[in-house]
Order: sequence, then structure tokens, then C-alpha cells
Amino acid sequence: MANLRELAKAAAVEAHGDSAVGSFIDEIAEADSGVVSYLFASKLKGYPDWRFCVTLFTQDGATTVSELNLIPGPDSLLAPAWVPWSDRLADYKALQAALEAEAAAAALEADEEVDDEADEEADELTNEVNEGSEAAAEALESAIDEVATEDSATTNVPESVDAQDDANDAGVKGKGLFKWKTLGRGKKRK
Repeated sequence: MANLRELAKAAAVEAHGDSAVGSFIDEIAEADSGVVSYLFASKLKGYPDWRFCVTLFTQDGATTVSELNLIPGPDSLLAPAWVPWSDRLADYKALQAALEAEAAAAALEADEEVDDEADEEADELTNEVNEGSEAAAEALESAIDEVATEDSATTNVPESVDAQDDANDAGVKGKGLFKWKTLGRGKKRK
């Protein structure tokens, strides 16, 4: 039996190299068939706890290498358990909803911070106006105008004539773009 084990290890070393094949692990013999499989540890990077399985067939004193495989061991990294699509989709939707809620909360918090800063500036200017500073009154009026123009700039922008012309041109094909297709249509083919 030791000769067969050495033959099996030599076959594994010949196929994968001496640095890939580790120590002997186990021998699996099939009853009365002359087939014996030898398992050797794998030292391949990325294949922890995998094994080289060399199957030998012996009949009438002649031995041949039947198979040589790399197979997973009992603690090998295997694929995770299958999860139905409906469960994965539900998890994805829940994650998306949570991310949207976080983004909305962050946007609301940012708006509140901006509003708080604007309120503080307005209070300072109001206090200065109440104290009688003409420059402060002008600054307050300009701040109110800026806020009004920022709000109106994003909401009440009239569409320019050029924008309308561009929109009309977008639906029209270029003049020479598909010209070659129309040239061949009028000719008769033989």
C-alpha cells in the first residue's frame, strides 16, 4: 500500500507541482473493485482545506492513475445558502428606503442649519436697525432682496426663445446623417 500512496502523491506532484501538494490525509478503498482514492492536503493559495484526490485502479498487478481532482474538504469555503429572490428584493427595498430616509433627514438638518444662520444674521441686522444705523437698514434690505431673488430665480425662470428653438431642433434628424440610407431606396436591384 505504501507504494500506491507514493505513486498517487507523485501523480499529484507531477500535475500541480511539489509546492502545491501537502501531506497525506486519507485513503478510500472501494470494496473488491481494485479502485483506491488517496487524499492529500492542498497548499494552493486560495484553497484552504481543499484536497487533491488521486484515484488509482489496480488489476492483475498493473496500476494506473484513473483520476486526479481538487475537491473541497469539510470546512472549505463553499457558496452561501440560496436565498429566494423575493427575500433579496425585500431586503434591497428596505435598504433603499432606509438610505432615502437618511438622505431626507440630512437635507432637513442642513436646511435647518441654513435657516438658523439666516435668522441669526437677520436678528443682528434688526438689532442694529433698531439702534439707528442706516448702513444696517440698507444691509437688511439687501439681504431680504437676496433671499427673494434666490427663491424666485429657481422657481420663476421664464423659458428663453433659444431654449424653445433648441427643443424644437432636438426632434429633427440631422440633414446629412441618414442620407446614405435614402439614396439606395430608389435604385432597382438586379
